[in-house]
Amino acid sequence: MKTFARHNTPNRTAPTPGSDGRDAGLDHASVISSLLEAVVVVSARQGIRVANPAARELLELDARHLGLGGGLAGVLSFTDAEGSPLTPGSYPDRMVIRTGRPVSGMIVGYVLPSGRRVHLKCNAVLVDGSADDDPTIAVSIRDITEKQASWRRLAYAAQHDHMTGLLNRPAALARLQTTLTERLQGDGQPRSLAVMFVDLDHMKRVNDTFGHAGGDRALIAVARRLHSLTPTQGFVGRLGGDEFIAVIDSDDRDEVDWISRMIHQSLAEPVAIRGQKFVISASVGVVWVRGRGDQPAADIIRDADEAMYAAKMAGGGRTVDFDSIGRDGLRSIGA
Repeated sequence: MKTFARHNTPNRTAPTPGSDGRDAGLDHASVISSLLEAVVVVSARQGIRVANPAARELLELDARHLGLGGGLAGVLSFTDAEGSPLTPGSYPDRMVIRTGRPVSGMIVGYVLPSGRRVHLKCNAVLVDGSADDDPTIAVSIRDITEKQASWRRLAYAAQHDHMTGLLNRPAALARLQTTLTERLQGDGQPRSLAVMFVDLDHMKRVNDTFGHAGGDRALIAVARRLHSLTPTQGFVGRLGGDEFIAVIDSDDRDEVDWISRMIHQSLAEPVAIRGQKFVISASVGVVWVRGRGDQPAADIIRDADEAMYAAKMAGGGRTVDFDSIGRDGLRSIGA
């Protein structure tokens, strides 16, 4: 009985992997069309060559968006996560071409044709570099709008006082330190800052009369008034309890004096609590930051607190300039 060994001989008519840039006849379109994640295949010369169903749905694309040239930038107007438009060279496909490296986890913003703004996470990789003058890039895109919104809500809550909506103490001190650092940058004369420490007078009386809910209502009213009087270049924060900080970016002492007077006048407007009207006053200490001194934020807050205490000892309802402490007379505003 004879046995025959079976010999495998190449089929010379069958395509071999790589013979035409494809594996066994598979092409980009058929591969990415089966993916659940949104994927587009793009080149600078041809623009978006292929968009799978997930990408067409996510980006609201149709046939009019294909083959327009210019890469992704020729079709989609991306912004960075904060909303500033991307330059063409900052798009993920261009970055792959420019650096020769994949792009991973790039977050961009995009306004859909329907008008809805979304945040997207993009990954990009070179899939065909055989055409040196027009390489092919695959870009996967995921909608992270909800996750981004959740992150922003958490970041906001971590930096803001939950009752007044102002910056909380850590965020206010960090913002002040950043402002102090930025004012020293550049070759010119640094701009001046006025830092106000605001402490409400007789808040214990409010809490004893109206309860803590009434005290909270008063704090919210004060926060709104302080915020409305602070120029947009500055900021207001709640340090805790009935203490606030207001930072005014100005070289003009007259302007700061005017703001101080307006703070006292504004607080003199009664606050309605449980059908009754209550007038709130504040003791304010102000510190001027001038020249090229690099005093840290904590020291400036300490000095403003000292000036505020001097205002309170003088009867409250006024502002005291820290520079006047120790002189024959305090420089006060609003008394």
